[in-house]
Amino acid sequence: MLRRWLLGTVMALLFLAPQGTLANDYPTPVVTDYVIGCMASNGQNQDMLRRCACSIDTVASIMPYQTYEKADTIMRMQQVTGEMTGMFREMKMLTDIVKQLRLAQIEADFRCF
Repeated sequence: MLRRWLLGTVMALLFLAPQGTLANDYPTPVVTDYVIGCMASNGQNQDMLRRCACSIDTVASIMPYQTYEKADTIMRMQQVTGEMTGMFREMKMLTDIVKQLRLAQIEADFRCF
């Protein structure tokens, strides 16, 4: 019930947001997933909904979606164990992409929280 309400609220905010709010046109499911994850970590109330939406908007204004998608994929692969996924933890080029996302999230924390 709470998840359905939360999803409905996030979707309403996305449709009511000014057109220029989401820089680089992040797909709606990605934005929604980010906001739901952020709220799960920080609290499920209106204030956190606003702050988490601000956070993804800030990240989107800093990095293009293609870079965000790469960083997200790399971070997911870093969590997988085994020899074949070690390169995702060790290659400087890949860790630099993740670093870009983490820096964007730090900036979002400063602006929104």
